[in-house]
Amino acid sequence: MILKNIKFIIINLLYCMKYCLSSNYILKNNILLPTLYNDKCCSMSIEHIYPKCFLHQRHANDFHNTFRASKSINNLRSNYMFSDEKNIIWEHINNGNYISHKHKLFNPRDSDKGIIARAILYMKYKYNYNLIINKNMLYNWCIKYEPTFKENLHNLNGIKIQGNDNPLISKFYDKNYICLLKYILEI
Repeated sequence: MILKNIKFIIINLLYCMKYCLSSNYILKNNILLPTLYNDKCCSMSIEHIYPKCFLHQRHANDFHNTFRASKSINNLRSNYMFSDEKNIIWEHINNGNYISHKHKLFNPRDSDKGIIARAILYMKYKYNYNLIINKNMLYNWCIKYEPTFKENLHNLNGIKIQGNDNPLISKFYDKNYICLLKYILEI
């Protein structure tokens, strides 16, 4: 337990040293919360990766499914499905995020795709929710975009706040990771 706390403190300090001067990160209750869909000139809100309207109320505030996000981009995304479909005309929103109102799809920037995939797969793993994205795309995003420093920090914060981790983050480098991923995806 002491080792976990030391690891948590060190990672928070490193992260704070790197990002504290940025308005895209805030320190709340001694926990630095990273963001998705950064937009430098707007306020922040809480993004439910797996849409809140599809969740049971008791699961709505699971820390591993919620991230701080740009309020304007979060509102634009609404409950649109995530996608990176190539045969669609996308409208660029900001910082590599795209939207298609016609198809009700949202294409997040590459640096957030792994985070999104692992959050959705966590909700499937933990609560047995239906997958809301194509299995192949989830698999590809999960493998192609390995956990970032901010995602690892978010996972450590989840352990501290909620008492559990997202195994799709913490076990990413384990030799049986692909088996876990295929088990969750039922492939």
